[in-house]
Amino acid sequence: MKSPLKRANFVGTLISGSDVKRVGEKTDKRSLRQAEGLVDKLYATVLKPERYDELIAAWESHVASAMHELGDRAGAPGTVGDEVERHFLNAFTILERLGRRAPHDEPLETTLEQDPRPALLVDRAGQIVFANTPARDLFAAEVGMQLSTLPMEADGAANFRRLLTAIDREPAGRLLSISRVFSSRDNSAFVVALSRAEQPDDSAPLGLVSLADLVWTDRINEVVQQAFGLSPAESAVLGLLISGRSATEIAEARKTSVETVRTQIRSVLRKTEAHSQAELIRMTAALAQLDISRDERRAAATISNADRFETLSIDGRKLAFARIGASDGRPILFLHGMIDGCSAPLFNRRLLEERDLCAMVPARPGYGPSDPYSPGDDPAGRLADDLEKLLDHLGIERCAVVGHFGGALYAYAFAQRHAKRVSAVVNISGTVPITSAAQIAAFGPRQRIIAYTSRVVPRVSKLILRAGVALLDKGGHEAFMKALYERSAVDYEFARKRHVLPYLADGYDFSAAQGYAAFQADAMATISDWSTLVKAVRAPVTLIHGAHDPATPISLVRDLADQVDGIELVELPALGQLHFYAEPEATLEAIDQAAQRC
Repeated sequence: MKSPLKRANFVGTLISGSDVKRVGEKTDKRSLRQAEGLVDKLYATVLKPERYDELIAAWESHVASAMHELGDRAGAPGTVGDEVERHFLNAFTILERLGRRAPHDEPLETTLEQDPRPALLVDRAGQIVFANTPARDLFAAEVGMQLSTLPMEADGAANFRRLLTAIDREPAGRLLSISRVFSSRDNSAFVVALSRAEQPDDSAPLGLVSLADLVWTDRINEVVQQAFGLSPAESAVLGLLISGRSATEIAEARKTSVETVRTQIRSVLRKTEAHSQAELIRMTAALAQLDISRDERRAAATISNADRFETLSIDGRKLAFARIGASDGRPILFLHGMIDGCSAPLFNRRLLEERDLCAMVPARPGYGPSDPYSPGDDPAGRLADDLEKLLDHLGIERCAVVGHFGGALYAYAFAQRHAKRVSAVVNISGTVPITSAAQIAAFGPRQRIIAYTSRVVPRVSKLILRAGVALLDKGGHEAFMKALYERSAVDYEFARKRHVLPYLADGYDFSAAQGYAAFQADAMATISDWSTLVKAVRAPVTLIHGAHDPATPISLVRDLADQVDGIELVELPALGQLHFYAEPEATLEAIDQAAQRC
């Protein structure tokens, strides 16, 4: 197939100020092939937004060498070559004309095929009518097979068969049963759940068999200990058992003997009155799954529900805000970043209530249901003035301000502009002012490319951001999360958990509700030099940051804390950007102390 690039005319260029660097001069053929591959990925992503990660990887490869060669000159505005930029703008125009699609427009089979976890659709007779690639690979499942022929526990398979015959009587999404399935490759065990698939009303009802991806939370641990009188050691063994581990694997994980583990399992069977390990696993896994489902329902009902927001009219614009935590608790002003919305305070709602804290969370203009600013407005300065009016409206004279992710910039701006209204600033995984290209070079690979693109070639960044919105519109929240965190093991492992991803996903939807424009404005603002704002803040500032944060490297946060008086850094050595979700106590303690200063 002929490349869309003009072979005779194209030479990849990157211009930085008055300096021109011809990226491909010494290796024209290699650069040309690389650019052609990028353009192929560009148009493929327009047609299939789920290929977003491939586009970002190709773009990263295309500009990484240029960034390295230009060094500090890579920080000035420029271009990436007329041909490449033209294709980016063409692709952006196509996406805009196609408009935005709702996730439910996508066939269920397409959505399941994008899921990296095994999933099957099964009819009332127990016949497999769809198997995604992971299910075919892991369980040797094929369309036309009977579900009972898979390597499942016998009583679990019988349970599934019985429930499938009456699947039309069940509401979509309800957990019906759980069983273990064994891999055809190595006989390892996986816990799968049966539910009724969500489909159009005129479709024949189908059962969805999907990986349960169970999470043994502290709450479940506490419940089973209290309900059945289990010891801490017995409940720990039970948690490992429902994850699919054998007695030998549990013994290895707990550094004890297999016989000790078997004794503990027998004790758990006796205390729970379960007749077999299979029954014990199903019973306990169902409890865990229902606990997760409750969190998912709460996330969907609270984050995405516009009715949760109150509104304030400011100069004819609508500013929406939510109150999360103790209804009459001590107020804190919580400023979200580019991709999180209300998800972090909602995830920690119960802990906020326990500390008698109420997070006032404004939807920054252009996000969620809040009206955007006019083009050319100073977003940080305008928001600072809007926040003062919001505090007046709420009758709050003075409070602590919390910035989350990119919200850190806006926390500094408010504290600098309206110092008397701010008792203290707490920034969580916050961004830092960018004063040199060397700082961008310290970012993780994916974050570095996005920051570089926004700073140097903003016309290209428009397509990158718009393609991300298209991916979310197709329900590709897990793929979007993967693009953000896959190279950060700590964050990725946590973000994949079944009880976490719904919160992150709804935060993404909140942020993308009005399209890409707010993302782009934020990206431009956060990667600029706003160090004068930080230095002008007189309130005490606490930065709480994970050492493995892929978005804002801890080295840059340390530098900021060293350079500016009045900043205290709390470093979390084992955590990443998502530390407020993963281990929130240290952050809540800092917020609590800041609230006490009012």
